[in-house]
Amino acid sequence: MDEFDEEMEQELHEFSQEIGQKVVDLSEKIHPLRIAIAGSIMLLILGAIAASWYWVIPRDDVEIEVKYLQRNGHVVLTELFNDGSREITNVVFVVEFVDKDNNLIDEFQLEFDSIPSHTSISGDKMQLIIQGYTVWEEYSIQISIKWTNFKGIVNEEEFIHHVSEAQTATFTDECDEVTWFL
Repeated sequence: MDEFDEEMEQELHEFSQEIGQKVVDLSEKIHPLRIAIAGSIMLLILGAIAASWYWVIPRDDVEIEVKYLQRNGHVVLTELFNDGSREITNVVFVVEFVDKDNNLIDEFQLEFDSIPSHTSISGDKMQLIIQGYTVWEEYSIQISIKWTNFKGIVNEEEFIHHVSEAQTATFTDECDEVTWFL
């Protein structure tokens, strides 16, 4: 080692000793219990902010999830989510399975007086099982939904998903953007 390297090493050693001493001095002034309490309070504040956004602030947030499967025919499973913080009312939900010429093969239509906040709806009444049609043709799943939000405004959305080459597919449709009622 030459003299420059030794001098540099000595300076780095002294600098690290100074930093170490400052950390020791600081840790003597601030008790670990105070740090733990401050961290807990910060977590509570962040939790309260997140909870108020999700549960308290009025908002409208409707989503539809569709799963398509080819199993000796076609299976269409749907789930409707009201992820908003207020109920939606007068809901009309229609799912249609159509061929490439736009001929209706099967459909269902459901009406709900209201869907409470933070609720999802699925089940046998929200599925289509289509047999007797080839899996090699082009098909579309057409979805329409109409509902009245918290402010009394009627909303309508339509979605089309092509499933011609898919053996399985999942689609998530967010209806409009989240509507804040502030």
